[in-house]
Amino acid sequence: MEKHNGDIVLFPKWKSTLENTGFQAVKEKRYKDAVESFVPLVEHQVANHEVITGLLMSWIELGNYAEAEDLCQEQMKNEEDHYYEYLHIYITILFQSNRYRELVDLIDEVFETEDVPTQNRTQLWQMYEVTKKLLQDVHKKESDQLIDELKKAMEKGDLHKQWVAVNQLKKQPLPSDLTSFQEWLVDEKVHPIIKTGIVFWLRDEGFSEEVAIQKFGHQVRISPSKLNSFQSDYIIQQIKMRLGSIEQSNPTMFKLINDLLKHYCYVRYPLFPSEEEVDNIVEALKQLGHDYLQLPYEAQDNMPEVARYKEEIELCEQHYMILIGE
Repeated sequence: MEKHNGDIVLFPKWKSTLENTGFQAVKEKRYKDAVESFVPLVEHQVANHEVITGLLMSWIELGNYAEAEDLCQEQMKNEEDHYYEYLHIYITILFQSNRYRELVDLIDEVFETEDVPTQNRTQLWQMYEVTKKLLQDVHKKESDQLIDELKKAMEKGDLHKQWVAVNQLKKQPLPSDLTSFQEWLVDEKVHPIIKTGIVFWLRDEGFSEEVAIQKFGHQVRISPSKLNSFQSDYIIQQIKMRLGSIEQSNPTMFKLINDLLKHYCYVRYPLFPSEEEVDNIVEALKQLGHDYLQLPYEAQDNMPEVARYKEEIELCEQHYMILIGE
């Protein structure tokens, strides 16, 4: 809100008239009229606490949450004596505008960083409990809808819609029933990247029970909460170190093969390469880098398995680019 400096004088009688008119308008629930009376007082910096509170509540009643939020935040910074009153109004703004996540996070922060008076703590806790329940209800509704969309996309074999649904689900808490997801993880017909997305979700939500996952003819049992990201895996770091000299000699090739490695590991996740595979993967990446850039390369003749790894890396790259791209 624009504020005028002291060069413009608001006469005491006019100030009193605006205050009385505004308070009467609030009393009669004529909130637009109240705003018209209170705004000049704020702009001329002669508004007291009661006027600002009246303006904030009028804006809230009119659904003008952006204006109310800006003024309320300003008052919370500058009016220490009335901080908790403005905090309560700010919480009301978040609640009325259905911003439940922000509200819960705000109250969490207040409880952690401030010595809240007992009376205010009780009010905040009550609002916290109500909002958290609403947030859970919202999440469940959204989650149920996304799971339904994912099931339909699975039935139709619509890979793009499957990926969109999985990405949206990763923003939600885990549902109580994970049966469908556990079945998809061992279904060879489900795309490996969709399985990667599901595993990431389970991992990020701290799911600790063992689940089976089948990819590329291999089945393993994993505890998602104990998984590393593939970027931090020891074997992946070893492969990158073995390719480090290329970064100095040919940065373009290094970026190319580093992307190939990243996409290969993403599609395979959580099936990390073993130490026995490192030599073949490094050689396959070097050959692919030179092939893609059409540069001469003296391939290792004593590594017959390299061709299979080249094929697998290229297949994973195709999977990745078709579904995710860059």
